[in-house]
Amino acid sequence: MNNVQTLRHDLVDIVGELHAALREIGNEQLPQTTIVNNARDRLRYIASLTEQSASQTLHAAESISDSLHDQKKRARQLLRKVRSPEALVFLRDLEVQHAQALGQVSEIIQAQAFQDLVGQVINKLMLTIEKMETSLAHLLLDEEADAGLLAGPQVRSEEQISQADIDNLFD
Repeated sequence: MNNVQTLRHDLVDIVGELHAALREIGNEQLPQTTIVNNARDRLRYIASLTEQSASQTLHAAESISDSLHDQKKRARQLLRKVRSPEALVFLRDLEVQHAQALGQVSEIIQAQAFQDLVGQVINKLMLTIEKMETSLAHLLLDEEADAGLLAGPQVRSEEQISQADIDNLFD
């Protein structure tokens, strides 16, 4: 085998492996993606679900954070007005609990930021796979064609028919 044939054989193997990997991704039975048939479409769908989930979680965490800040502010205002020892203990404990809860909300927001990055990586991966597949396919198809294969049937000059002869057949 010469170098061109070896390269072509390797490229065919790479394209085959790429298609096999996409088929594997597409054949996994994911419960929310059974309506999508194509592996690329499944990955896009998963990225979309990931983005939606991250967005919903971030909005909920931000809402919780806002509520906790409001409660903390009101608790501080009450702390200045309340004289009951039990109420003072409760409001001080509440302030500590708010600080802990706000820390947990921050962790949720950080985790969702990571989830958003996962969706971005999936989208970039899909673009890379599509570019690779297109490039490899062009490499395999753009090979110089043998001139003899595209020449069509060869007719001796004495047997050639002119356009006028063909037109006369239809008259």
